[in-house]
Amino acid sequence: MSERSEPVHVTEETVERLADHAGVQIPAPSRAAVAQHLAGLLMNVRLVEAFVVPETTEPAPTFQP
Repeated sequence: MSERSEPVHVTEETVERLADHAGVQIPAPSRAAVAQHLAGLLMNVRLVEAFVVPETTEPAPTFQP
C-alpha cells in the first residue's frame, strides 16, 4: 500500500443514528468518544481491506490435540 487513505469522519449524529438502528442506547456525553473510536476502527478496516494477499500464501496449519 503506497498511499495513505483519507481520514474517516464519524459524527455524533451518525453514532446516534447507528445506535438507534442497533437498538443500543449511548448517552449523549459519550457520543463524541464513540465517534472517535468508530472512526479509528473504520480506518483499520480500510487497511485490512487494502492488503493484498499473495497467491503463493498458504493457510496456517491447524493443530489438533
